[in-house]
Amino acid sequence: MGRTLAVVVLCMATGACVGPTRYAAPGSFSLSVTDNPADKQFELVLNSAANAPLCLAKETWPAESGVPLGFDGAVLQTPSGSRSLQSTGSAYCPGGCGELRIEPGRSLRGVVPYRLFGDEGAIGAEAQRTLRFEVHPWLCGR
Repeated sequence: MGRTLAVVVLCMATGACVGPTRYAAPGSFSLSVTDNPADKQFELVLNSAANAPLCLAKETWPAESGVPLGFDGAVLQTPSGSRSLQSTGSAYCPGGCGELRIEPGRSLRGVVPYRLFGDEGAIGAEAQRTLRFEVHPWLCGR
């Protein structure tokens, strides 16, 4: 009886820790993308308006100093057409590459250089540049 109770409690505790991912509601975060032609890059700021910490997979967010290996979450729109991000390699991490955590009311910053879409001089010469960037934060676990 005691062993059965222990197994039941262990299973319940494990089930409470492992559950479906709860993605953040659209109003609980905002993303701003600013074109910085002087530095030939786009600057991203993800702001949290959530009441709990938000998380992102490291491989889905560009680093503050550039794009990490394996990142592919951006498309550049210009008058001459769309440009996909050039391959930055592979980011395979057994079990995941880790998480970035954003506390309530805080921000996460990153940059996407023009050169990652091809010739940065040609991109800089475009009359207009818009970066489409999707982000899908979730509510962090405990």
